[in-house]
Amino acid sequence: MQKNTEEKIFNYLQKHLSPKRFEHSYNVAEFAVELAGIYGADGLKAQTAGLLHDCAKSKTDKQLISFLKNRKSSIKYFKDIKKYSPQLLHAYAGAVIAKEKLGITDVDILNAIRNHTLGRQNMSMLEKIIFVSDAVSFDRKSKELLKIRKLALKDFEKAFFKVMARKIQYVLEENEWLCPQALDTWNYYVTQNKKNS
Repeated sequence: MQKNTEEKIFNYLQKHLSPKRFEHSYNVAEFAVELAGIYGADGLKAQTAGLLHDCAKSKTDKQLISFLKNRKSSIKYFKDIKKYSPQLLHAYAGAVIAKEKLGITDVDILNAIRNHTLGRQNMSMLEKIIFVSDAVSFDRKSKELLKIRKLALKDFEKAFFKVMARKIQYVLEENEWLCPQALDTWNYYVTQNKKNS
């Protein structure tokens, strides 16, 4: 990351995120860099995507919908997400902010930001790393997450599956709307896993 880009990112995050959310983003970046080192992904990209993954998180539901209304064609379940769980749109808005306001042009970084919540089919290693790092970052204190975090250092694919399952399980336990995108991701990787076993 170039010095001026890094400065730009930190300035943007400090201005637009709460201290707690800023700390979370920093923790995600830190763990993402560690995982990148183990699994052969680009550490600089992991740091950038980790820092920026929640850069739109402070926007309200209305702001997110308004911000993305002209770009809805590129969001598969936009109408349903808008209606039932608009906060999910922060990941899509984050990728737009990273590109348009912070000059991030690397497609892998933008995809990692865009897909850190719901995932997608055929994710890159960087995308998976941000997906996992967000779920198990150091500021998340539950014993279950601590176990998955340790697992990620030894068996990344197993940890990735556990994060996917936990996200779906959490939504079901809260009696919330489950975005079909999360199921698309789950079914794709279950199928891939069966093909490869």
